Amino acid sequence: MSTEENKAVVRRFAEAFTNHDAAVLNEVLAPDLAKKVIEQWFPGNDALWADHRAEVADIVSEGDKAWALLATSGRHIGEWMGLPATGKAWTNRVAVFCRVVNGKIVEWVVIPDIQNHMNQLGGVLSASPR
Repeated sequence: MSTEENKAVVRRFAEAFTNHDAAVLNEVLAPDLAKKVIEQWFPGNDALWADHRAEVADIVSEGDKAWALLATSGRHIGEWMGLPATGKAWTNRVAVFCRVVNGKIVEWVVIPDIQNHMNQLGGVLSASPR
């Protein structure tokens, strides 16, 4: 697939994630990734974040790789990382590094900006004991 086609797959993923469109997620994600997203984020995500959105803010692709910066937003309505629901709206960024094969994301690494997210909600990250 071309780099533009790989970018389109990542864009479709972000849109399907925002819209809770399991059919499209099954089209653009490898079966194990689709199952994980659907089971862990739907409806679990709805218990944490109201109005959760993910949009591609920037994307680069080369070969079978695509790197995207997602702009995410929502409202905190459930306990997250020990922080009780605040009702606060937030915006954040998430870096997603994908490998796309035959029109499906088959591998990914997702790196959210957790510090920024927690700061907006008024929480504090604490170091884990070793």
